[in-house]
Amino acid sequence: MLYYYIKLAIFSLTRTPLLSFLMIATISVGIAATMVTYTISYMMNKDPIPSKSERLFTVHLSSWGLDNMYRMRDGKEDIPIFVTYQDAINLYNAQKASKQTIIGSSKAMTRSSEQSVNEAISTGIRSTTYEFFDMFNAPFLYGSGWSASEDEQGAQVVILSKQRNEILFDGQNSIGKEVIIGGIVHRVVGVFDDWPLIPRFYLEEYDALSEVRDMFIPFRTQMNNEWVASRDSSMFCWGEFELSDFYSVINSECVWLYFWIELESAEGRSEYLDFVNNYAQEQRSLGRFQREQMNRVLNVNESLSRNNTMGNESKVAVWLAAAFLFACLLNCMSLMMTKFHGKGGEVGLRRAIGASKQDIALQFGLETIMVGLIGGILGLVLANIGLLVTAEVYSHLNTELMKMNMEIVITTLLLSIVTSTLFGLYPIYKACKIEPSGQLKSL
Repeated sequence: MLYYYIKLAIFSLTRTPLLSFLMIATISVGIAATMVTYTISYMMNKDPIPSKSERLFTVHLSSWGLDNMYRMRDGKEDIPIFVTYQDAINLYNAQKASKQTIIGSSKAMTRSSEQSVNEAISTGIRSTTYEFFDMFNAPFLYGSGWSASEDEQGAQVVILSKQRNEILFDGQNSIGKEVIIGGIVHRVVGVFDDWPLIPRFYLEEYDALSEVRDMFIPFRTQMNNEWVASRDSSMFCWGEFELSDFYSVINSECVWLYFWIELESAEGRSEYLDFVNNYAQEQRSLGRFQREQMNRVLNVNESLSRNNTMGNESKVAVWLAAAFLFACLLNCMSLMMTKFHGKGGEVGLRRAIGASKQDIALQFGLETIMVGLIGGILGLVLANIGLLVTAEVYSHLNTELMKMNMEIVITTLLLSIVTSTLFGLYPIYKACKIEPSGQLKSL
């Protein structure tokens, strides 16, 4: 019997191709618009590292001077999300967490050893310590991170992104090859695989949605090479220092480094915060940290929330897309009513030969579900096209933001079927109310 009603639904759709196309197109456009915005919002707001997000913490220190204020938040003074060089080194050397890492950045002209000087390009470089890769689950296509001894020595080694390895070495295994960074030869020890860490929570908000940096080097290597400049990274300073003097900058109160830790359990946070507060008191006795102490140890999701990495724009966009979908569904419902009303004679005849209201409801219900299914499939195609276009327009954003996972694909199909069925209930109800006698007289 079900097969019979499915055949009836297919026959009905093909008998009125224009109305059927309009219903399917209306649903698919609404679904596509909604799922493009939902996909981006979902990818932006999901837990980026669920296996560790409660055990990874960033450290913020109240290290500002008496006559300076880093920024305001909700009308109140806030503290930096960065730390100074001396604080990063002090916290790192204390080794109070199971793992800790310093994250900096720089920029230099880079090329492979086989390229000419004229082929060098300006490259954003991420500097960090060897623990970084294990802490943040960095995947490697070739090789691995550098060793602890290379980290301590500041060895001239580099890890390439998959994209940069494609450019420099045609995607081949480049371990042991040479890359020239700022005129200094560095040996490739690793190449990242695709790294769908979205957002990159260990950075500030405008960097969190970008692609991974093309090159990673040891933090000590950056210091040995004296690569520090305010134009290459976010840097906020107070007190006396000379920006053009490397040693003046690293010994100053300039904050520009991220400091992250990994603890054995989330419960260890309070103990580590006590250590941070005690450290701040020691620095206060040395004449630093003179303002109100608001030191923080924030886990991944708290850090994202506090820095407003995601913002409210994506949520507003989803609501606007949902409103557009609602309008599309209302139009589809109107088209269904027109179609089902035009089939009044057929309904009357079927009722006259013994079909019940339940049979009529089942017939039109299956047709509505079929419209939703086809609309959902077409909506998926349009949504993926929309995501590709969005990726081209917003090329500075991570391409992983523009990809649907299986959960979103299934959600899209279910949303299309459920919403089309719900909005088809009233037209189906009206069709079931058709009286056979009145319709038979018009035949």
